[in-house]
Amino acid sequence: MIKEDVLLGGEESGGIAVKGHIPERDGIWMGLIIWEFMAKSGKTLDELIEEVYAIVGPFQFERNDLHITEELKQKIIANCKANNYTSFGKYQIREVQTIDGFKYFFDDERWVMIRPSGTEPVLRTYAEAPTLAEVREILNATAQTICN
Repeated sequence: MIKEDVLLGGEESGGIAVKGHIPERDGIWMGLIIWEFMAKSGKTLDELIEEVYAIVGPFQFERNDLHITEELKQKIIANCKANNYTSFGKYQIREVQTIDGFKYFFDDERWVMIRPSGTEPVLRTYAEAPTLAEVREILNATAQTICN
């Protein structure tokens, strides 16, 4: 946010930072911004969330931490780097991004990401899909593929 023209930044723990304020998460400031927007728009928080879903569509997201040996973690990362995965279960990989881990896109609404912990023998897997049931199916298929 300091080097680029970034309006908003967030992290998975829920911390959010905005342009023009400190380049660090600030829950009280974000709460005040949302409260101000609710007052100016006359909308409830639920109504504002529904507006977001109307724009981006419904989605569900979940993370699964795979507690595995360091040896298996390194093997999986090597497979990711070598592009050895073409699918996870029935989900065929269409595109891969390697900006912050290995993010595998299946279509415009479904993806899984594999990120190693740098401090412990844990592999974090994240998935997004239209329903929570499908998110869990993707996470399970990914774990079965990479851990075997």
